[in-house]
Amino acid sequence: MRKLKYRVTRLVKCLILRRSSMHELPLVFFTIFGQLSAGMILLSSLFYLVYRSKNKLAITQKINAVALIFMAIGMAIASFHLGQPLRAFNVIFGIGRSPMSNEIFTFGLLFAMTFAFVLLNYFVLYPNSTKLQIIKPLCQKINRIPHLNYLLAMILVILSLFFVWTIVLTYMLATIKTWNSCYTAIQMYTAMLVLGGIAVTWLGLYRAGYCAFFIGSLLILLLKMPYLKLMSEIAPDLTSNQYCWIIAQCALLIISITLVLFAILRKQHQVMIYLLAFIGVFIAEICGRITFYNLWMITV
Repeated sequence: MRKLKYRVTRLVKCLILRRSSMHELPLVFFTIFGQLSAGMILLSSLFYLVYRSKNKLAITQKINAVALIFMAIGMAIASFHLGQPLRAFNVIFGIGRSPMSNEIFTFGLLFAMTFAFVLLNYFVLYPNSTKLQIIKPLCQKINRIPHLNYLLAMILVILSLFFVWTIVLTYMLATIKTWNSCYTAIQMYTAMLVLGGIAVTWLGLYRAGYCAFFIGSLLILLLKMPYLKLMSEIAPDLTSNQYCWIIAQCALLIISITLVLFAILRKQHQVMIYLLAFIGVFIAEICGRITFYNLWMITV
């Protein structure tokens, strides 16, 4: 009877965990796409502010344009977490008092500023373009503001970092012991670095991309053991059920690191290798985020 009771309890826990994970999948993808986009915008903006490259505007423009696509995908997926996508507009009523509303508002602000940067600089890169003639005169007038791009880039750096901090505040809750630790902040910012780093490397921003990618990857791998030790002390049963996700995350990160090192040693920037590494890192972070949500403490 004791064995049967134990097995039934174990089965109920697994079912609840699986149901919870599936329910939270929109948030999993939203945070992943959000941190990916924020990392890309952070690195491209820093590159624009620091480097004196002739083609830095073209590179920054390309990275920010792709980041906008990822942000749009993230927003579309997140809307389904509320059951009905139209309910997503209700978050505006919680701005200032709700961490999740602050997170979504900051995300929207980051999207708007990135879109403004891309739109304004489209007419800088293509002054003779016949597209968007309705807003072209206005954009050209705005572009005459001195040091406008540098101001926008600084704003984007601040917003990207602040957006990830709003994600930390959303999940670092005193009522959930497994989330209320410094590792929540570390996970969110390392995800920003590793995802943004490999993405901009794939899009042609190599030095900044390499640095962010390797720093983020090494921090994730080196801090995994102390993180698991802490989680095992707080919730041993929940932690023991996550080893398959953790192993998958670490294995995919190591494979991605190997691919990038292979490309560096060959001294050839092969887009396909970086794309494979990006896919590996993206899936790895999904595994890590599923682990994070599965560690939500549930009383059965």
